[in-house]
Amino acid sequence: MTAEAHEPVEPHARALLSLSPARAVVRLGLPLALASFFQAGFNLTEVWVFGRVGDGGASLAGAAVSDMLTALFALLASGLGNAAVTQISQATGAGDEDRARAAARAAAWVGLLLSLGSAVVGLLAGPLGEAFMHPSAREPGTAFLRIMALGGFGTVFMVVVIGILRARGDSVRPLVLVACVSVATLVLEMAFIFGWAGLDPSGIVPCAWVTVILRGLTSAWGLWMVNRTLPLRPGAGERFVDRVVLREQLRMGLLSALQQAVRVLGMLALVALSFARLGEDEAKDLFTALTVWSKIDIPMIMLAFAWGGGTAPIVGMELGAGRPEMARRAAWAGAKVAALAALVNTALVLLFGEALVTAFLPTEPGAVAESVALLHHVAPVYPLMALGIAVAYAFNGAGDMTRPLIWDLALLIGVQSLVAFVLGGPEMLGVDGFFVALTVSGVLQGIVPAWLLSRRRW
Repeated sequence: MTAEAHEPVEPHARALLSLSPARAVVRLGLPLALASFFQAGFNLTEVWVFGRVGDGGASLAGAAVSDMLTALFALLASGLGNAAVTQISQATGAGDEDRARAAARAAAWVGLLLSLGSAVVGLLAGPLGEAFMHPSAREPGTAFLRIMALGGFGTVFMVVVIGILRARGDSVRPLVLVACVSVATLVLEMAFIFGWAGLDPSGIVPCAWVTVILRGLTSAWGLWMVNRTLPLRPGAGERFVDRVVLREQLRMGLLSALQQAVRVLGMLALVALSFARLGEDEAKDLFTALTVWSKIDIPMIMLAFAWGGGTAPIVGMELGAGRPEMARRAAWAGAKVAALAALVNTALVLLFGEALVTAFLPTEPGAVAESVALLHHVAPVYPLMALGIAVAYAFNGAGDMTRPLIWDLALLIGVQSLVAFVLGGPEMLGVDGFFVALTVSGVLQGIVPAWLLSRRRW
């Protein structure tokens, strides 16, 4: 089929398909990359703010583990959203607006179900805190987790809304949404932590309320934006949810959701292994280092997700328009841009990592030393990790969720955990063994996806 036979109706998509694949990826991905700076700035500043609570880093560590557990639903939403992006972008490239609308409605329905699942986690916050939080962090962390999970609607639907918009070739409005919610949340969180405007400094629990309320309002705003350009109300004789579209979305989305969840599960596996191999006392500083690293690592991860998020819709639109070679070129363009962008993260972490960690944990010299050592091991492999993430998004844009899931399971659960278990015992390298595990995993996360993309023909 020719591109002329599938001229897209949506103006954003028409403009993107008139460009070369590399320019299309940059045009769609750049606002998403800018949005990732707001998200990364939010996370880093929040780490600094929570580190100022004055409880020896307990609130910071508890909130970080809470974020890992609630992020599981955001990542599930992102994975299921990737399936919607595939459907919507391919339908948009083919000029099939009815199918694009049906896929968007299915994504909204799935988002509602995930929100209910997040609420269940909130009800189980106590047992989860016992399982995954160090005793020193358990009280504030459990309270934070309960609120964040019960109010998970906003987090889930922000992911859904941004996915629908970028699938249509629109990345500017996602930038506006992210910028507004990030700035507003930080200002109010600092007001509660530092006692601005006459407020009593009251720890991280009010910050959780601020976050869920603002994300809920922003998600409602985003759904209004989507409905203006892609009306979600079914037409005469249509069901709100097309069962065929929903089944296809779930089939692809559950695989992609598992792929997204593996990254969080790999991190939680390292935390659990640190207690098992080193003991509770010896693992305390490593536990803090892993949670701080998970926050400092976010800018690279978010930037890679942004460029991958700009790559997947272009791949999908090109395939919908009947241009597989252009889709392949878009995949390589996204991977290269993501790797180059990650070099900036590498340089910043190597130059300023110690200053950042010291700012976050001014009273914890042992945790600072472990955190800096971890960063120096992992930062040099950021470009490879970013490349692998972008390639995974490209595969998802083509509707292939299986291969990225397989390589993530093998590398982030299999190789990473095995190396940490073998080298992380006190009879081997101890804490350094966990650092080596993360480095080895990071290298393979770039090499394996690149090799598979070089052999892939759409």
